Formats: sequence, C-alpha cells, structure tokens
Amino acid sequence: MVNDHSDRERGSPISRRRFVTAAGAAGIAGLAGCGGQQAVESETDGTGGSDETTDTETATSTPVEATSEAQRKIQELAYITNQTLPVLPVMEKLAQSFQSTDDWNVPDAGSTPTQLYWPTEWLPREGEWTAEEGSDDERLTFAQWAVPQDSQYNPWNGQNFAEGRRMLFDRFMKFNLANQEYSGYAIQDWSVDEETVTLSLREGMTWHNGDDVTATDVANQVKLDIYNGGSLGSFVAPDDMGAVSERVVATDETTVEITLAEPATETILLAYLQPKYLVAHEGTYGEFVAALDEASNEDERAQALSDLTNDTTPEPVGCGPFQFEDADSQRTLLTKYEDHPDADNMNYSEVEYLYKPQNQGRWNSLINNETDGSATLFMPQNRLNQLPDSMQVSLIPRHWGMGLVFNFEEEPVDDVRVRKAIAHVVNRDNAAQNSGAGTESKIPVTYPSGLTGEFNNQIESGWLEGVADEFDTYGRGETQTDEAASLLQDAGYERQNGTWQRDGEPLELPIKGPSGFSDWVTGVETIVSNLQDFGIEAESVMLDNSTYWGSDYANGDFVVGLQGWASYNQSYPYFHYDWIFNSWDSQNAWNLPSEFESPVLHDQERDGETVTPVDLVAELSTANE
Repeated sequence: MVNDHSDRERGSPISRRRFVTAAGAAGIAGLAGCGGQQAVESETDGTGGSDETTDTETATSTPVEATSEAQRKIQELAYITNQTLPVLPVMEKLAQSFQSTDDWNVPDAGSTPTQLYWPTEWLPREGEWTAEEGSDDERLTFAQWAVPQDSQYNPWNGQNFAEGRRMLFDRFMKFNLANQEYSGYAIQDWSVDEETVTLSLREGMTWHNGDDVTATDVANQVKLDIYNGGSLGSFVAPDDMGAVSERVVATDETTVEITLAEPATETILLAYLQPKYLVAHEGTYGEFVAALDEASNEDERAQALSDLTNDTTPEPVGCGPFQFEDADSQRTLLTKYEDHPDADNMNYSEVEYLYKPQNQGRWNSLINNETDGSATLFMPQNRLNQLPDSMQVSLIPRHWGMGLVFNFEEEPVDDVRVRKAIAHVVNRDNAAQNSGAGTESKIPVTYPSGLTGEFNNQIESGWLEGVADEFDTYGRGETQTDEAASLLQDAGYERQNGTWQRDGEPLELPIKGPSGFSDWVTGVETIVSNLQDFGIEAESVMLDNSTYWGSDYANGDFVVGLQGWASYNQSYPYFHYDWIFNSWDSQNAWNLPSEFESPVLHDQERDGETVTPVDLVAELSTANE
C-alpha cells in the first residue's frame, strides 16, 4: 500500500477489500453547521484540565435528531465500547485539502462548498473552481500516486485505480458534510421504503464513446459492487447471491429498483449508494454482469468474479466531465467532454495528474505551484509555512483517526483490566498534538466510545446527551497512574524496581504499526513514552507498510497494533460499530470475541451484562429515525 497520507487509502488493504468504500458521511445529524472546520477542543477535556479552545473558530453542536430508539442503541453500543475497549481511540482527524487561488477562483478555505469528499472533484463540476478572467491557464494540475501508464480504471480490480477517476466518472450523489444533505447527481432522485429503493437517472448523460447512460449501467454498478462483497449486499441478498439479478433491476431506461431482503434505514442505504462512481458501462462490463447473473453455482460465480477482478481497463470509457486522452510514465491527461451536462461550468479544457509517488514530492509541487491542489494530503506545519499565500488549506472532517487495536488472543491485552490501564496511562492530548505536528488536524478523543464528532462537540452534546457522565474518559490529557496501578494490581501485577511484573515476568507491550505513516509513528512515540514512564516495557515496532498491512496485521501477528478505529468518512455511529464489532479486521486480525461482559446503560436494551454487540449493531440498522 502506498504511504499516501491521503486518508481513505490509509486503511489496510484487507480492510478496503472487505469493507465497502462508502465515502460521504451519513448521519442523522452529525455535522450540521460545522463548516469552517478547525481542531477545537471539547468544552469537557475529560481530565479536569484546560477547556480552552485552540483557535478562533467556534464549534457548534447540533441536537441529534435520532429517535429515542436509535439514540438509545447508539448510546448502549458506545457504553459497551467505553467499558470494554475493544479498541482504544486515540485521536480524530481533520483532513487537509488544498486549493490554489493563483489564476483560479475557488471558495474560501473551510467554507461550506469545500466540505465535500473531495473538493478537487466536486468544485469543478459545480462551477466553483474556474480559471480567473484573463488567465491563460487552460489546465488543472493535480498529482497521482501510481505510475500513470500502469494505472487502470476497473474499480473491482483493486490495483492502481487511477486518480483520474475523479473526473472521468460521476458519482451517484453528492453529500455535503457541512449541512448533512444529500443531493442528486448521476442519480437525480430516489425513494426508499421498507422493501424497495428506487433510483432515477439524471437526464442527458452519455458515455464518452457516445452511448447513452442508461438504467442498465446503474444496475450493473450496483450488482457488481454487491457481487464483489459490497455491504449493500447484506440488505439485498444476504444469503443468496443468486438472487441479485432479480433484486436489482432496470425497470425502464432511467429507473432502477432494488428489492430489499432485509430492511434498513434510509440513512444507511444512502451512505452506501451515494459515493459510488458510475463506471459499469454496459459495453465494457456487461459481459461480466451477465456471467455473474447467470452463474448457477458458487464455482461459476467465483470464476466470473475472478475474471472481473483480474481485468484491467487502461483506457476507460467514462461518463464524467473529462475524458481519457493518454498516459505515459509521468502524466495522465484528460480533456474536456463537451457533452457532459456540467461541461459549461468548467472554463478550461484539460486536467492532468502528475506522477508524485512520495509526500515530499507532493509537498514541493504545492509549494512551487506545480500543482493546483490536492484532494487530501497530510502536510506538517513546517512545510505548510512554505506554501505560497495563493495556496489555501481546507480542513475537512474524516470521522476517523489513529487508534490502538488489541489482539484478543494475546496476553496481556486479552484482559480488559490491562486495556483499561493502558487507556489511563496514555495522554491522548499529547499524542494528538505530536502526531499533528502543529497542524491542528489531530484532535484527542475525549470519550473512548467509538463515536466521532469531537471537532464540534457533537459527542457530549449530541450522541451522548444526558448520559455522558456515565462514561469513563480515562484521562484524556494526563496520565492517571493511580487508576492504572489499581487495575494492574487487581490483574495480579506488582511494580518492582520501577517495572510492572507478574510471576517474575515484566509486563511487555510491543506496539506494531506502519513505518510510512509518519504522523502515526510520531503519535505512537508519545504513547510508548507514557507507558515506559509508568513502568510498562513498551516499545514501538514500526514495519514497512507492505509488511505491516500485508503480513503482520493481516495475520494477527501483533499484541497491540495501529489502525483506524472508526469507519472513515461516515458520521453515523452504525458504521463505526459495524467496523469495531463486525468487520473482517475485528473478527480476523483482532480476534475479537463475539460476547463481552459490560455494565448496562439502558435497561430497555438488554437485561444482563453479557452482550453480543453485533446483535445490537444489526438492530441499529433498522431502528427508526
């Protein structure tokens, strides 16, 4: 995996294959009114310490609009997470996104129009990223990680899915993080009821070879995502992939009906549908859809899926505002597709993507105005200071961040008392501050509960309204040695000569992670220092990215590992708890047990301390909004 520091790609390769890449946060309320993001400390620091905000922006919490049933289940899952710590959330992230104002008209940094995943693909379509009058700049320039001529455009292949996809293909819908509103794009309208999702295609769309975009293409897209393991399949064909062809149907030229086998809330279904790029042109992918639709057994279906995922598409037929022109070893060039419905919003003729495989090269390109922006890229403060005044930086919430994950088949972290002791010892304020390198893009987690929204106080005053006092902060901004010592003593440890030991053996805690994630490496150095000062023999074991993600992490060869603790891009808590308790990672890499022992928060939700969290997650998927 590339060390891109570009957020979405930072999950493990396995995570991305197993978990649908539903960009576009969903949420019952989440972020309304939070345009102009900055790292703002919560009013409650969780430690009794400072409650000063870190900048001039004022975060505004918004009442959660969930029904009592949905919110109660969310609070119960948050409480189970807080009391058992299947993961230790350390920090939440705001992504840096860059836009040049040199010869370009763009909205102000942090303004509502920039609060999209990502500004580089939505602002041009909306006419919000245009060349200044009198400018002779006819080309928008960005960067890409993979060698351009080796890149390909089959999203189900998973290898080198080229950056140019952002302009080549249109997404189903838009989702604005600032106002939490969906709006139509390739799918201009939709309806959802208990049994059916109906999608209506935008009029006037054509593929770059001149074919009309039809409902068959949309149905193809939905089907292939489901066949490839997309999470929408758990609601459409949870037990029988052979039923997909009958449950995803183009009923006419512009309408697709999806029949649900399992009910789900509109919030969850739209979160899965919104971010899809419309790629599945019938002329390109129709044969794969037919093979999968017609497969009569699992072997045939597996072969058809293998054919799809091994196929490469070096020269795509797109439907977006720019079409593929050529690619060499250094650059991908796209030219404007004049028949796109929004072509008139862009007063330039080309978009190019330069091969920049390292952060350093990307930083220099932005500093030297070689590139006009970046969807997202982590840049430390010392390099931010070198940016020209014309390069603006927007901070965009990611609902995600670095956390500690525990291997439940390894001592000593299979003991909840040890996990809680670690939480009490780690100073999350310092870890976030050091990881952010002065950028204010990392926010310490106040309540380790699996909830995101720390940047606008959405947790305490939203999701946990009325029950926050029941949650343990474990000391966000300090090392709570007394509490940690009590827990370790209860677990049979004693401190001798400054080191915690049991049966003569020191309490050792190796923490593995990807060496290429420099901000994570910095953050974990703080964590290790905290643990060592307390008397735990902790050490940082940073491995090259491919070794960590592809071997040690994937095989569960770790005691404590680094991983994102939430479902990136999505604000609605369902997705975070599905990730924590029900993902491939949690069940295979972390070896999470199915049952936990946890105190009860809401008597209406359970009648004993033994709980199976995935059952609550499933119930949340259908809880009334």
